[in-house]
Amino acid sequence: MEEKKDKFRERKPLFAVALSFLLTGLGQVYNGKLRKGILFFLASFILPFLFFQLSVLWPGQILMVFLVLSLAASLGIFIWAARDAWKQARRMEKNYRLKVYNRLSVYVLLIIVLNLFASGLMVNGRKICFFALPYRMQTGSMAPALLPGDWIMADKRIDHASKNLGLKRGELVVFKYPRNKKIYFIKRVVGLPGDEIELRGMELYVNGKKWTSQEVPQLEGRGDENIKKGTIAFYEKGDSGNYIVFYLQGAERQDLSVSVPEGCCFVLGDNRDNSADSRHWGNVPLDDIVSRARLVYFSIAPEGGVRWGRIGKVL
Repeated sequence: MEEKKDKFRERKPLFAVALSFLLTGLGQVYNGKLRKGILFFLASFILPFLFFQLSVLWPGQILMVFLVLSLAASLGIFIWAARDAWKQARRMEKNYRLKVYNRLSVYVLLIIVLNLFASGLMVNGRKICFFALPYRMQTGSMAPALLPGDWIMADKRIDHASKNLGLKRGELVVFKYPRNKKIYFIKRVVGLPGDEIELRGMELYVNGKKWTSQEVPQLEGRGDENIKKGTIAFYEKGDSGNYIVFYLQGAERQDLSVSVPEGCCFVLGDNRDNSADSRHWGNVPLDDIVSRARLVYFSIAPEGGVRWGRIGKVL
């Protein structure tokens, strides 16, 4: 009789749901539906990932629609798996014959191993992303365009057949840091091969043309994008439109004049007196350009809290 109790056990719906919350598909495994559990687990990654990757194929705000679909797919599969596990456990007979994997130790092992696997994919996502690349802004070097805590959607589709990879002056690009190729930076391209770049105080000249225009008035009601005390903001004009750059009042800065060599580009941070860029470590090889920044798809302030107003900002 003792042996029979060990082999047969009632399925508890609440426990099935709890396992589903800890790992999508585990509730099905608990109910003896191993294949179904595997399908739920794989779908919870593959469908959101595909929507995320396909998002960069579309312009502007349509890109955000696909990001919403990615989130909806993730949440939908999560809820579907939990509901399915609950209903399945309620329908099953009380004397469910235990499978070899119906052990608490197996459940704990799967939760730990597969969640670590999922975390590893998120950390090393660049290796599996074929169109879209997520990038997290960690410094204030690109303020006000990008702020610490911004999650950026970047487009990996680089046209290597086009001249200068099809890049435009003023574009935001993700690239390999020249002094450590394992680290990725994001800056603004201001110079392409053959360009003459001059920095005179707070003024930028490209091929003899002044890019710096009028001073920006105080930005009111825009939260973290407001011009802080002691900061001066100017408009600069790139090939694809205007953007804002910051300078610190009273900061010492050296004038600079450089020629951009073939196969390279010159990049600057928008927060000019708080940015390490081509002024410090030279030009960036075009071969090290990884992607173009397209959109802010999520943003969390360093002190905590979601910055809802930044979500969906097109770059």
